[in-house]
Amino acid sequence: MGYVSDYELSHHVREALISATLGDTTEYDQLIGIMHHNARLDPEEVAMLVTVLRALSGAVSYIDILHHRSLLSSICGMRLWNYGPDVMDALVELVVTLAGSNGKYVDLCLDMLVSNFIPPYNFLEILKQPRGLAKKDQVLMRVHSALKGIADVVPLAPSRLEQIVRERVPSGYVKEAQTVVYVENMLMLESGDMGEFVGNSMIFELMNRLIDLDVEIVWDEVLYDDPNSKGIFVMELEDLARPVDETEMDMDEPQKEYSGRKVLWGNVVAQKLDTLMDLTFDHLQSCFKSGRLLEVFEALLQSFQSTVLGAEKSKFAQFVMFFACSLDPEDCGTQFVSRLLEIFGSTVYPQDRRSCYISLLLVYYNEHRPPKFNHLI
Repeated sequence: MGYVSDYELSHHVREALISATLGDTTEYDQLIGIMHHNARLDPEEVAMLVTVLRALSGAVSYIDILHHRSLLSSICGMRLWNYGPDVMDALVELVVTLAGSNGKYVDLCLDMLVSNFIPPYNFLEILKQPRGLAKKDQVLMRVHSALKGIADVVPLAPSRLEQIVRERVPSGYVKEAQTVVYVENMLMLESGDMGEFVGNSMIFELMNRLIDLDVEIVWDEVLYDDPNSKGIFVMELEDLARPVDETEMDMDEPQKEYSGRKVLWGNVVAQKLDTLMDLTFDHLQSCFKSGRLLEVFEALLQSFQSTVLGAEKSKFAQFVMFFACSLDPEDCGTQFVSRLLEIFGSTVYPQDRRSCYISLLLVYYNEHRPPKFNHLI
């Protein structure tokens, strides 16, 4: 295809789509070939790809889900991470326009955007560098703008997005850096324009992920058999309050992880849990500063009662609740105490489990007693 003007190319795209529905796929196949270019594009190739994407945005009414499957597959397979700003903008415009043109494409477009929550494997090392962080910001800004754009024109999109995000949560075998970026996106949804619709679900899913990692860690990886040990929850709370002294670090023990907030022992799972809890604490601090902590705390409280209490081997996930209470003992702390006392007096949970969490409560609030605590006990 030689040089053509933008108008001519837009007309060519429409004709290619129409011809494909009639059985002639020659020009349609050329169109697909252009969209498959993503490696080291020269300026002319970038300009061509941008023009094709924009032409497709103006021709979404010609796209047919039966005759243009390969085109839809190509669109959904494009990763924003692989392109520069011009291509990213044109691609986002196409995805939003396509989703708004026909309800059949909403899930495809949402799934394509959520797939960009996770950076490609070859970006993981770059993410440790300033240019990698800048690229991440460029991608995520456009992803969340597109999600909001789709929600604006498709009222049911947030409920579908909620389901897709839950289904795409990385498994425990995914690299930590990829999981962290995915969780960052979940928290961006929680605190963003669509938080009203999907925020609680993001909190629940985050807690589920923390518990999944938590229960994989056995106590032998966490504590030594020390009769003078204060208990993991007491040590954890003390660690929250003080910075780590580098002289405490034993360089001969590479399995120890010192984060400045907590110490987890063991393996990759423990390190991933440590990182995600750090991220969660940062998010809660941000919510507290913006005056949103009580709003988020209600979801945390529901998650704690329905998931954390039911996880027999959970050792660390409950500290998300403790940390939130430490930020706002007056309101969050009192609500937490009230709920645990309510659970303790209930017959729904086994007696041993109820007694266990009351013990945790009493030890924790011996150090962090909220102003309204006395009359509740």
